[in-house]
Amino acid sequence: MEAERVLLVTGGASGIGRASAQRLAKDGAAVMVADRDETGGVATVEEIAAAGGIARFTALDVSDEENVRASIAATLDAFGRLDGAINCAGVAQAAKQTHAIEASEWALTLAVNLTGMFHCIKHQIAAMLDQTGGGAIVAVSSAAAVKGLLNSADYCASKAGILGLVRGAAVDYAEQGIRINALLPGASDTPLAHRSSAANPALKGMLRVPMMRMSSPDEIAAAAVWLVSPDSSYVTGASICVDGGMTIA
Repeated sequence: MEAERVLLVTGGASGIGRASAQRLAKDGAAVMVADRDETGGVATVEEIAAAGGIARFTALDVSDEENVRASIAATLDAFGRLDGAINCAGVAQAAKQTHAIEASEWALTLAVNLTGMFHCIKHQIAAMLDQTGGGAIVAVSSAAAVKGLLNSADYCASKAGILGLVRGAAVDYAEQGIRINALLPGASDTPLAHRSSAANPALKGMLRVPMMRMSSPDEIAAAAVWLVSPDSSYVTGASICVDGGMTIA
């Protein structure tokens, strides 16, 4: 069975990444699932295959540029092209006030969330420039990019940086038919969100979500999948909040 489109999903072992990979495969795309978590990534692939979809796994550490380059090469070797990518890989460290954040902690957060996103977008664009038809890239940022979160200055900074990266890259490649957008989830029922809440319990008391609930990963994935689909063909450089109204409250 040959798929019409090929998509790469980073952070595909769990949460929004897994939900995005499953949605893409259900829509008929071939999906390369990339993650540091091999067990979770392989589980995502197996779930997709059991449902009749096409997927493969590649190990990926987004902070390592050569590893990112290799993941793109693995995708091209497996499927022959790259039509889109949903970049979900990220990290949230222990909650600390700004003055208590160690330089090494700051560096790690930026290395994964911002520099890692740059690595992914850079090499995904390069692959798309080598083929006809352009492509679409989604960078999963966070509502924390536009709303200050307690004890999370490193995380907020890393996610805000993604918005500038997306806007600059979107302008660079609009004429080549490569669309690049940012997605800003709010509180979502994912393993990362639960680890963040456990590390920073004060967040629960300060975050007001008008819809009065967390999102499911699938609700965020629905927006991500739309952004890499032809249905969003005139959308590029956008920063779209999917947060139950958190950033307007």
